[in-house]
Amino acid sequence: MPIHEEYSDVLQNLEMTVISVYRKNPDMTDYVALRAYEAAYEHYRAEQRGHAPKPPELTGLDAATYEEICGVCEWRLGRDPDPTSPTVQPLSAEEIVTCLRRLIRSVKLQTGRAGRQGYLNFVAHFTP
Repeated sequence: MPIHEEYSDVLQNLEMTVISVYRKNPDMTDYVALRAYEAAYEHYRAEQRGHAPKPPELTGLDAATYEEICGVCEWRLGRDPDPTSPTVQPLSAEEIVTCLRRLIRSVKLQTGRAGRQGYLNFVAHFTP
């Protein structure tokens, strides 16, 4: 089964998080989303390999977007300390890495097709 079908709910959770940051910051570009996704990918990839993740070298909107993405990842990993969060079947770090890799490819594809906000505008179209 393709990743976008098997993990559609996870992908949507992550995309909705990025779009919520974008809607608060309309000047945000795909590059911000890409850097945040890549930093999260590196974090969970290190975890998957049994290494201590290095803190990302992000600032400003990049860092804020990264923190939001990691919040969703932690929730999807079953580590969310908020008891009011909906319960989900916990994923593995490997599954999170797979989803983040897919989103990184999506950002690159849509940016190439439609410019510096191509990914954000494309995803925002499908996000309430």
